[in-house]
Amino acid sequence: MNAKPPESNAKVAVITGAGSGVGRATAILLAEAGWHAALLGRTESKLRSTAADFPESAPSPLVIECDLGQADEMPAVIRRIIGHFGRVDAILNIAGVAPQFPIADTDASLMRSTLDQNLVGPTVLVAAAWPELVKRRGVVVNVSSMSSIDPFHHFTAYAASKSGLDSLTRSIMAEAADSGVRAFTLNPGAIETPLLRSLVDEKTFPTELALTPHAVAEEILSCIEGSRDHRIGQPFPMLVDHDRPE
Repeated sequence: MNAKPPESNAKVAVITGAGSGVGRATAILLAEAGWHAALLGRTESKLRSTAADFPESAPSPLVIECDLGQADEMPAVIRRIIGHFGRVDAILNIAGVAPQFPIADTDASLMRSTLDQNLVGPTVLVAAAWPELVKRRGVVVNVSSMSSIDPFHHFTAYAASKSGLDSLTRSIMAEAADSGVRAFTLNPGAIETPLLRSLVDEKTFPTELALTPHAVAEEILSCIEGSRDHRIGQPFPMLVDHDRPE
């Protein structure tokens, strides 16, 4: 791919979970739209695979292997991104884990691990980038889940963490005041991703019942670009048969 040096006036998105699924689809869509991107994920090879699929004309991304579950590392991650690009305009919290256990088997370790990765890490990431988001009149998109509205069977920890992510969006808007910072929540149902197939096979849950990663990525881009500002701070359920507003 063509290596283009960063431009000070080019907007920069921080994308978690960029190595696969919705994160990967979003990164490629933003690259096509001319955004610079910091690709965050736990496996560098997957992140570089995403980068390799960027259009030849797209700006070169910054690849950062990191674990959102290690929230104390997030300020350093943001500093590295600002040092490389000079700015941060968008935080896209897409990464997540979905452990499947009945309530009787949900212990403190499971709760802490799930909350750390799905809620604490994303929250600290936003907090670390907050001065930049205010400076740039930036945007945060939190990819939550329908489970925060209608909990799935045996996903107690996951649902709790995603409910917290919904709350993060509301808290951002409570503090945004006149800064121009915008925050959105997307609450998709099942998405055709490796995570889904690690939990359920296609015979049990057919592909046609699941959202595509690209569909969710398009909705994220719509939020970023301003055509969903009527939904700022609000949850937005996304299902396969849902008629998205124009």
